[in-house]
Amino acid sequence: MNSNKKKTPHYGNVKPKNYKAIYEEQFYNVLFKLRWPLMTVIFTTTVGVLLLMIINGKTDGESVLNYLFHIVITISTVGYTEGYTDHIDLNRLFSILFILIAFPIAYLYGLVVTVQVFLQSDIVNIYRYWRMYKAMEELYGHYIVCNFNEITKETIKNLRKRGIKVVLIEPNKSKEKDIRDFGVEYYVFDEPYKRSVLLGVGIEKAKGLVSAFEENTQDLSVIVTARLIRPEKDEFYIIATATNEGAAEKMKLLGANEVIVPSITIGRRISTLILHPPSPTVSKFLEKIAYGERTDIDIVEIHIPENSDLIGKKLKDIHMRQETGATIVAIIRKDGKMKIAPSGNAEIKEGDSLLILGHPKALRRAEEFFEKHIKIESEEENMENLEKIKEGEEVR
Repeated sequence: MNSNKKKTPHYGNVKPKNYKAIYEEQFYNVLFKLRWPLMTVIFTTTVGVLLLMIINGKTDGESVLNYLFHIVITISTVGYTEGYTDHIDLNRLFSILFILIAFPIAYLYGLVVTVQVFLQSDIVNIYRYWRMYKAMEELYGHYIVCNFNEITKETIKNLRKRGIKVVLIEPNKSKEKDIRDFGVEYYVFDEPYKRSVLLGVGIEKAKGLVSAFEENTQDLSVIVTARLIRPEKDEFYIIATATNEGAAEKMKLLGANEVIVPSITIGRRISTLILHPPSPTVSKFLEKIAYGERTDIDIVEIHIPENSDLIGKKLKDIHMRQETGATIVAIIRKDGKMKIAPSGNAEIKEGDSLLILGHPKALRRAEEFFEKHIKIESEEENMENLEKIKEGEEVR
């Protein structure tokens, strides 16, 4: 069996829609329409230069440039000098005939057709789309957002604050002006439930997808297609909206990581404000952190795996705050119990989740800090475990 044989992707033999190539083709089609006027202008100019050379009996390279200059200033009606000293009457007669015949037939034709092609083809927009899709192909770790509405506008705005790239898929092209006015950097007008479209916007390199249609059927179609291409839930995060809890449950079963029901979320928020009258400062502060509105502070959850060498150590002994600048504000134990504002004597246990607060840069350092303390088996341990597996022994 040939191991070098290219495998068919698990989602089928579907080719990504190449948006850059679409506009490249349109751009070349515009240039193709200009071939006849350009050829006419070049041919007429060449004939004019050759006839002047024949009339004046000049065949050297300097004369070619001289007569080319004369033809150019003739057709441009500048005409402040003459490119000849002999046969003046004959040369002037030729120039008159050249202006009367060549100018309207060749040059005006070329100019009119060129202007017409540029006006009808909208080449400026074609070039703008081409540049956008060329840059879009270089994206990595971006989010795909499906549908442009008030919900996704807020999502895009907050992701943009954090420097996270977004590609918008909008089925309705009539929204283009609103999309451009809102400042969306990358967008396509297409149906997001199609595999070729999702592949075309780089779903294989994306970090996640947000689907927020008004109808649940559209969200369901997008979720199914996206999860078919990216089945791993831990590596590709899908968030959707639903009109009711029943639809939300279906979306989760079909592959969505999280589904938000706007009516329930708003209802809970209102009841929270009633039951816990907010402090103007504290309420807004926590809300901005929760919804990502503040860019100078954030909160993350870090899970402690079984192979971490921090298990059994006290918080004061690991010096996490000193090394990273982030603060552990809570510990969630394996059984779900939460320890708020843990002291330095709190012990880290296997299966704990730590809630860490701090500047985004400090949080990245904290993630690296905990990754650094994950124990990696040595080569000797790997070999020993391999031998045990061969002998049928249990590997601890």
